[in-house]
Amino acid sequence: MAFITRIVLSFLLSLSIDLSVFMSPAWAGAQHGWHVLSLSAKSEHAGSHVWSGNFTARNQRNYDAARFYEPTNQLFSAKMIFAKATNRPANKHVTRQVTWLLPIALDAGYRAQLYQAAPLFSLGIGAAFALPEHAMVSIRAENMLRLGGGVSEQACYDGFRRQFHCGTGLAWTDFTRHGEDRRDAIALPAIKIKFMKRFSF
Repeated sequence: MAFITRIVLSFLLSLSIDLSVFMSPAWAGAQHGWHVLSLSAKSEHAGSHVWSGNFTARNQRNYDAARFYEPTNQLFSAKMIFAKATNRPANKHVTRQVTWLLPIALDAGYRAQLYQAAPLFSLGIGAAFALPEHAMVSIRAENMLRLGGGVSEQACYDGFRRQFHCGTGLAWTDFTRHGEDRRDAIALPAIKIKFMKRFSF
């Protein structure tokens, strides 16, 4: 029974959902409470860049250490935006629609023999403003609040028990001194601005 459950779970997580709705004033105005504006979910790790394990050493020989970076956990990541429409007076006679946005990102983390990324939850905030002539502009600050997502790595050893990094081939001391931030865009703060306009023919 447990084996069948794992198969069903793996199948469900392998499905990719990508739903988006054009935020027209007519549609958004009909939504009075918080609702899901867009959702994207995948059975992939998106919180960091995992090493391939293929590198060229200083002696120009190519090495394949990919097995040390293969995941041992079920991968899952998702991005969603919640929205809530309100009306704000532009002047005494005209009201403009303002839609508040709440972007959220999730990642289940990554576990391999030499690479681990902690599960991630991030939260942002934004707003979309209705403009004249069927136009709209949105501003989002994503990943302003982040919980988790940290990355830790372990060294490989050569025949002389010297430590080196299996993702780059660098000596371990050189890698730890100059190591790069492996967090992906889903985990990094970002400001996004979008302008939308509908044309009628």
